[in-house]
Amino acid sequence: YDTYVVKKGDSLWSIAAKPEIYGKASKWRRILEANADLLKGNPDLVKIGMTLNIPRDEGGGSNTTYDDEGITFKK
Repeated sequence: YDTYVVKKGDSLWSIAAKPEIYGKASKWRRILEANADLLKGNPDLVKIGMTLNIPRDEGGGSNTTYDDEGITFKK
Protein backbone atom coordinates (compact mmCIF):
# COMPACT_ATOMS: atom_id res chain seq x y z
CA TYR A 1 0.00 0.00 0.00
CA ASP A 2 0.86 3.62 -0.48
CA THR A 3 -0.73 6.25 1.76
CA TYR A 4 -2.57 9.51 1.09
CA VAL A 5 -3.38 12.27 3.59
CA VAL A 6 -6.87 13.71 2.98
CA LYS A 7 -6.98 17.42 2.18
CA LYS A 8 -9.83 19.93 2.25
CA GLY A 9 -12.32 19.20 -0.51
CA ASP A 10 -11.18 15.59 -1.03
CA SER A 11 -13.57 12.70 -1.48
CA LEU A 12 -12.77 9.10 -2.34
CA TRP A 13 -13.95 9.89 -5.87
CA SER A 14 -11.61 12.88 -6.25
CA ILE A 15 -8.67 11.06 -4.64
CA ALA A 16 -9.05 8.09 -7.00
CA ALA A 17 -9.21 10.51 -9.96
CA LYS A 18 -5.79 12.03 -9.16
CA PRO A 19 -3.25 10.98 -11.80
CA GLU A 20 -0.76 9.88 -9.13
CA ILE A 21 -3.37 7.66 -7.47
CA TYR A 22 -5.39 5.84 -10.18
CA GLY A 23 -6.33 8.52 -12.72
CA LYS A 24 -9.88 7.13 -12.68
CA ALA A 25 -12.54 8.31 -10.25
CA SER A 26 -14.46 5.07 -10.75
CA LYS A 27 -11.80 3.20 -8.73
CA TRP A 28 -12.82 4.93 -5.47
CA ARG A 29 -14.21 1.65 -4.08
CA ARG A 30 -10.68 0.19 -3.92
CA ILE A 31 -9.78 2.93 -1.46
CA LEU A 32 -12.98 2.38 0.52
CA GLU A 33 -12.34 -1.37 0.81
CA ALA A 34 -8.68 -0.85 1.80
CA ASN A 35 -9.77 1.49 4.60
CA ALA A 36 -12.77 -0.45 5.90
CA ASP A 37 -11.52 -0.15 9.48
CA LEU A 38 -11.54 3.67 9.28
CA LEU A 39 -14.49 4.28 6.99
CA LYS A 40 -16.76 1.39 8.04
CA GLY A 41 -18.08 1.10 4.48
CA ASN A 42 -19.19 4.75 4.39
CA PRO A 43 -17.31 7.05 1.97
CA ASP A 44 -18.84 10.07 3.74
CA LEU A 45 -16.63 9.40 6.79
CA VAL A 46 -13.53 10.78 4.99
CA LYS A 47 -12.08 13.62 7.09
CA ILE A 48 -9.30 16.16 6.53
CA GLY A 49 -5.98 14.87 7.90
CA MET A 50 -7.00 11.20 7.74
CA THR A 51 -4.31 8.91 6.33
CA LEU A 52 -5.76 6.46 3.83
CA ASN A 53 -4.16 3.30 2.47
CA ILE A 54 -4.01 3.32 -1.32
CA PRO A 55 -3.91 -0.22 -2.71
CA ARG A 56 -1.56 -0.90 -5.59
CA ASP A 57 -1.52 -3.82 -7.96
CA GLU A 58 0.75 -6.69 -7.03
CA GLY A 59 4.30 -5.77 -7.89
CA GLY A 60 3.29 -2.16 -8.51
CA GLY A 61 3.63 -0.77 -4.99
CA SER A 62 6.04 2.10 -4.73
CA ASN A 63 6.16 2.95 -0.99
CA THR A 64 5.04 6.46 -1.89
CA THR A 65 3.19 8.80 0.46
CA TYR A 66 1.11 11.68 -0.87
CA ASP A 67 0.58 14.60 1.47
CA ASP A 68 0.17 18.40 1.51
CA GLU A 69 3.82 18.84 0.54
CA GLY A 70 3.51 16.64 -2.54
CA ILE A 71 5.05 13.25 -3.01
CA THR A 72 7.31 11.76 -0.35
CA PHE A 73 9.25 8.59 -1.05
CA LYS A 74 9.93 6.19 1.82
CA LYS A 75 13.09 4.09 1.84
